[in-house]
Amino acid sequence: MKTKICIEDIKIKKDAHTTILYRDQGFQIIGNSTIGCGIDYVKSIVHHGLKNREAPLPYKKGEVSREEIIKEKEEYLKAIFEYKGVEEPIAAILSPADLVKFEDTTNGDVTALVTTYNEQKLFISILVLVDYNLDKKTLLKLFKSTIDAKNAALWDMGVINHFSFDPLDLEDDESILIASKGSTNIVTPDELYMLVKSIQQSVREAVKKSLGHCGFPKDVLTYMNDVGVEVDDLADAGMELVVGVEKTQEIRHKLKQQIYHSLEDLNVVSFIIAGIRLEEDYEKHRVRGVDVDDDPAYLYSDEVFGMSIANQIAGTKAIFNFKRYDEAKPGIISKLGPVLDDVFAGLVAGCISKIFEV
Repeated sequence: MKTKICIEDIKIKKDAHTTILYRDQGFQIIGNSTIGCGIDYVKSIVHHGLKNREAPLPYKKGEVSREEIIKEKEEYLKAIFEYKGVEEPIAAILSPADLVKFEDTTNGDVTALVTTYNEQKLFISILVLVDYNLDKKTLLKLFKSTIDAKNAALWDMGVINHFSFDPLDLEDDESILIASKGSTNIVTPDELYMLVKSIQQSVREAVKKSLGHCGFPKDVLTYMNDVGVEVDDLADAGMELVVGVEKTQEIRHKLKQQIYHSLEDLNVVSFIIAGIRLEEDYEKHRVRGVDVDDDPAYLYSDEVFGMSIANQIAGTKAIFNFKRYDEAKPGIISKLGPVLDDVFAGLVAGCISKIFEV
């Protein structure tokens, strides 16, 4: 581990799949780790990658109860502990990744170790080490500060939006664990303030660095994927209203290439991102007094978005094409909300108009 851990007498054993931190005096912990929840005392902290197990889980999702899954994971971990000679009692974090790779940040008396894994869902584990003896009340405050810092990093990196991320729908094993050197009866207000600030800064920085390895911040194509729109979908929608010429694969290929090219235009991207954010706010009814669930006729700013995109790509003639796509709503466009149907109708109309320019 390249970063200097703030607690100097921690001993570390590490291989590709497992990191073990232990100290003779142990740790006071608080967290929602895989094994070792609540406030407790442990001798060792283990972070282990699940995917390296010799045999896959003998069942598919939904075939067994949650209790059986937890029991099976605990038995697997206990076998790992025995094999590696980990001293009990133990707090453990189980990662769905093949290899355990930390991003780490040390800030004064705090070290944050973060791992992320992004496949079907986003998994984040955070281990915070504090070079202090802490009382239970302070541990709880630092746990909350860690959650706040994690969410701030998710916001910084564009992870939080309801299309792609629900903070209440994370992987079962996602863990946050705070470990201090031991317990005490008193933590002064000045010490608490310093520790909260250090945790917020360290966790936020480490989470952001770790998310950088998982495709964040996102590009415009990923934002489009979040709302269910692929470039192939747009090409299919564009081809539906092609008239006067034979609908060939060559035309479809040109249309796809034009879509990709248009998505390099900052102004087009700006309208798309604005449309996605606006759609989310309207869908969640975040603006009091505004309800566009039925796509009311007096809502025309969405059409302004669509016409602006079309015009940006291919000029005035594309606006007439926009009206065709907006009214017919071919393919994927018919499945989108009141703002995004116009946004992507404008993108398709502009690109179709551009490829047929003389």
